[in-house]
Amino acid sequence: MNNDSRSRRHLGVALAAIAAVALAGCTDPTPSPDATSEVGDLLTVAVAAPATGINPASVNTAFADFATIAYEPLIRFSPGGNYEPGLAESWTVGDGNTTMSLQLRDGVEFSDGTAVTAEAVKASLEYCASETSVNAQVLQDLASIEVTGELNLEIELSAPNPLFEYMLTQRQGCGMIISPAGLDNIDDLTVDAESAGAGPYIYQPSQSVPGDSYTYAANPLYFEPERQHYRTIVLKVIAQPQAALNALTTGQIDMATGDLSTAAQAAGTPGIQIASTPFIWAGLNLIDRDGETTAALGDVRVRQAINYAIDREAVATALLGEFGVATGQPSAEGFDGWSQEAADFYSYDPQKAKDLLAEAGYADGFDLPVITVAFGGLDTLTTAITPMLAEVGIRVNALVSTDEKTYIDGMYNRQYSAAAVGYGSQPMYLMGTALVLPSALPFNGFGTDDPTAVGLVDQIRSADADAQAAYAQELNLYLVEQAWFAPVMFGPVLYYAREGLAGVEVSGEYPTISVLDVSNGS
Repeated sequence: MNNDSRSRRHLGVALAAIAAVALAGCTDPTPSPDATSEVGDLLTVAVAAPATGINPASVNTAFADFATIAYEPLIRFSPGGNYEPGLAESWTVGDGNTTMSLQLRDGVEFSDGTAVTAEAVKASLEYCASETSVNAQVLQDLASIEVTGELNLEIELSAPNPLFEYMLTQRQGCGMIISPAGLDNIDDLTVDAESAGAGPYIYQPSQSVPGDSYTYAANPLYFEPERQHYRTIVLKVIAQPQAALNALTTGQIDMATGDLSTAAQAAGTPGIQIASTPFIWAGLNLIDRDGETTAALGDVRVRQAINYAIDREAVATALLGEFGVATGQPSAEGFDGWSQEAADFYSYDPQKAKDLLAEAGYADGFDLPVITVAFGGLDTLTTAITPMLAEVGIRVNALVSTDEKTYIDGMYNRQYSAAAVGYGSQPMYLMGTALVLPSALPFNGFGTDDPTAVGLVDQIRSADADAQAAYAQELNLYLVEQAWFAPVMFGPVLYYAREGLAGVEVSGEYPTISVLDVSNGS
């Protein structure tokens, strides 16, 4: 994978996390012969954009429900933030995080009636690791897969991965297994054909209108029918947040991903429940940490001064109201890197910022070229913090980009020393590989090679589960102390749902709701 495609992938993760995803729609239900009286007829949800595909190896993971409804993963990542059996009933990760042994469930079938075997799983994983797969980066370190029995596999990686289990869940496209028949006709695995998985539902192209609505019927062969809370699930495209809220208010839909522009209205509407959690950190990425373009940023005291100059509470309240959470660290509470020590490291102290600048030789301030983007409110955030930085002598010269390419290029063409960014908080190892490593484009655009930071990423990579959290907190605190970033606030993930709908819950460990978790309340 070349640097440009890797950059766009990381940016896609970040921007998809910022973007609001709306929900809505309804069509006639398709009965399931195994449905009981306790099963709902129809769950209608909405998405802000059409499906990029139903194939889990190519689906944009920001819109993973298109695939997760129909494809069972090897391992499930549960709402409690735990790993649970999926197609694999048990597994063991070897010392060093490079090997995994899996035991598959016995008697499980794909939706076409063929058996889920170790050979079938191997073929699906190898396809997803191939160059033809959009999500191939998930398995980029795959070294080998050995079938050791009809239901047994041994997977080996060429490099340690502390999130070995996570990459085989529904959160990563490759974890969702495609049937042999689907692999044989992979080019046909589009929104115009039935899905080819072993999941709770089967995508129904004859009842769908690509670009408008996508219908899924309960799979009669599914091995855990108690997870099929509805006979039919429909995803319908509604791009405008207000239109999605209107549809929910009038009873046309059951649930919608919320949006800050409609949050106050939703909160004041009877019969609507709201779930939210801080998740997307937004602030400045101080890219030029060696002072190549802006010499001042090469001094850690200057980067720290930027952090002390920002009134985070005021900005979070002004821009996000009750849903904004001020932060001086990139890790959200509930993730492995978060610590109270990091949370307390910076306060709003303009005088301390001025003192640090003077100590570093910049008592008269300096010019700071910043790239920002008219997306996800990052341009507004830049505007909000500019006068705060000016107060201590830092003169922001911002370019507001209106297109993705200019924004990406601006983070590593060495014309801009800082960038306004938004990034969904993740396990620290993932943020380390996407933000910290010298190869982490575009977010480490100047290729900062810090032995301490890189060493901590490597420690997390090969540590056992008990040690990973300690290294994660150490890395997060180091980035805060060295002021790699100037995080300002966490924006929320928001969901609206009709009264009585159960499973509408989010947390730091599980910030997005899968439609498979939703059911009619008792």
